[in-house]
Formats: sequence, structure tokens, C-alpha cells
Amino acid sequence: MKILKLAIVVAFLLASVLPAFAIRQINFKQAMKLALENNKNLKMLRMDTELADYQVKEAYSAAMPVVTAMGSFSHNFEIPEVRFEIPGMGTFTFPQGQENNYYSAIDVQQPIWIAGKVGIALRIAKLYREISILGASQGESDLKMLVTQAFYGVILAKEFSDLAVNTEKQLNNHLNNVKSMFEQGVVSDYDRLRAEVEAANFRPQVLQAEEAFKTAKEALRIVIGLSQEEEFEATGGIEEISASDVDIERTIEEALKSRADYQMLGIQQQMLGELLTIEQRNQYWPNLFGSVTYSYLAQENDFKFGDYFWSDGLAVGLGIQIPLFDGFKTKNRIQQAKINIKKQDLLLGQVKDGIIFEIKTSAWKLQEATEKLRASRQDVAEAEKGYSIAEVRYSNGI
Repeated sequence: MKILKLAIVVAFLLASVLPAFAIRQINFKQAMKLALENNKNLKMLRMDTELADYQVKEAYSAAMPVVTAMGSFSHNFEIPEVRFEIPGMGTFTFPQGQENNYYSAIDVQQPIWIAGKVGIALRIAKLYREISILGASQGESDLKMLVTQAFYGVILAKEFSDLAVNTEKQLNNHLNNVKSMFEQGVVSDYDRLRAEVEAANFRPQVLQAEEAFKTAKEALRIVIGLSQEEEFEATGGIEEISASDVDIERTIEEALKSRADYQMLGIQQQMLGELLTIEQRNQYWPNLFGSVTYSYLAQENDFKFGDYFWSDGLAVGLGIQIPLFDGFKTKNRIQQAKINIKKQDLLLGQVKDGIIFEIKTSAWKLQEATEKLRASRQDVAEAEKGYSIAEVRYSNGI
């Protein structure tokens, strides 16, 4: 019975401890999912989109009335007086005001017409929101590319590491074979020494490959947001894509329609056009404002609030601002806006050329890699066959 209880306790401890040492298996899809959920830079880009939503709401406020409440209190320690003379009656003095002065008011300012700039500002805010959304999309695309490079970098580094380890095993097997044949007097001391040197010289390459694998793995860890304590292993292989499957012209057309960076430049060009309109309207167009003010005040010499006489007032006003001369400031700003639009046109053309060049060179590199892969597979098969023949011939003393 005691043995059974002990076995149950040990089994429970093993069940709770062993999972902590389990190595997490992560394939490409899982790595991508983790990165999209955990990457801090992508989270900040998504916050920019949220921020842009509030900027659009802020743009609406320019067309809303501004309501301000005001209040003040002042005490006159010396009340100013006014002196005047009445012919035949003498000179008289009268105080101006009372000791205690109270004033309160509510003021409403309403833009009536500001040259249509409220609508333009709203359109600019909405364009900025589109840019922020595209920025998050671009950040997601960049992250996907980074994950792809990091993940398959780990797979490739693992292949190189395994290759180096297997090569070292072959060299050591060959060395053991040579030593055995040397002891039998079949081969010379020079052959034994050469095999030892070859095995020793290859050891740094094994260490270098293992270090490269560890570095690639840590880079992937950072990209997908895993903690340093969590052990993982990248699983899967490298998928092959035939260069003949890539339609360059169609790919270029799709890229110009869907690339977020190219779309953002187009929206920025629209924003520059709206800014130019604002500057042009600042030059000659008037601005019209309306105002309503309600005031409530009292002036007394004591603090008997119940006996105070409170006076109220209501005023309605209309104000207009007409730009006449600002030292050619607006005129120069209009010219700057026009130059910025021309620069944006050039930048759009430059980025378009870059996208086309990037797609073409990528397709050419894919074709080159496909041909190299085909040739390498043939070389590997021939090398393996040649190695087997060489080992047999060497073992037979030929």
C-alpha cells in the first residue's frame, strides 16, 4: 500500500514538472500568429489608427460653438470719485462703483463662415486616418516579411548545423578507419596525420554553424515575442516556388494597387492639395463669426448677498475678419504648397519605379535560385556516390 501511494505521488510530481521542460513546437503559421499578436511595433501602429479616429472627431469641433463661462470678484479699498461743478450750486463728487464688484457671464462663439476651411480640415483628418490605417497595414506586411525571413532563417541555419555535424561524423569515421588501417600497416603515417588535421580543421566550422543556428533562433524569438524562459523549436521545411509560376507584369499591377506604402504617398498627395486650398483661401476669403454673451453682475459695499441688486445683460454680436496684408506670408506659403505637390509627384514616380525594379529583380533571383537548387541536388547525389566509392577504394588500399 505504501509503495502504491509513493508511486502515485511520484507520478503526480512528474506530471506537474515535465511539462515545464517540454519544448514548444512552432510551425510557420503559428510563428506568424504569435508575431501579429505580440509584436510591440505593430501594436503602436494600431494605436496610431485609434489616435487618428479622435483627430477626425476633433476636426468636427471646428464647426461647433465654443461656450465659455466667466466669473470674477474684486474689492475696492479706495473707490475712485468723479468731480463736477454745477453752476450756482457748487462742486460735487460722486464715487465710481462700490467696494465689492461681482461679475459672471456665459459667452458663446459660433463660426458662421470661415472660407470652407472646416470641411477641408475634416477631409484632411479623414485622409490622415486612411494613412494611419495603411501604415498599420504596411507594418503588418513588414512584420510578415520579417517573420518569414526569421523563421526560414532558423530552418536554414538548422540545416547547415546538421550538415556540419554530419560532415564532422564522416571525417571522424574516416579518421577512425585510417587509424585502424595504420595500425595494420596498410596506410602511411602521413595519411593518418592528414586525416587528423582535416577533422581538427573542420571543428571550428561546426561550432560556427551551431552558433549561427542559436543566433537565428534568438532573432525569431524576438520577432514572435516569446519570453526568454520558453524553449521552442521551429518545425517545417522550405517550400519551393517555381519561377515559371510568377507573372511579372501581373505582379507589378497588383503591387501598385495593393502596396500600402505606394497608396500612402497617393493619399499624402491629396492632403497636400487640400493644404494648398486652405492657404489660397487664407489669402483673400473673409471669416465670419457670431457671438452671444449673457452677463450677471452686482456692486455693493457689504456682504449681505440677500439684499444685493443683481443686474443682467444679453448681447449679440457679429464679427468679420478680412485678410488685407500679411507681409506676403500667405503668398509664400502658397508657393511652398505648390512645390511640395510637385515633389510628391516625383516621389510617387520614384517609388513606382522602385516597386517595378524590386519585383523584377526578385523574380530573376527566384529563377536563379531555382536553377542553383536543381544543380545542387545533382551535385549532392554525385558527391554522395563519389564519397561511397572513395571510401570503398581507400579501404581496399586503391
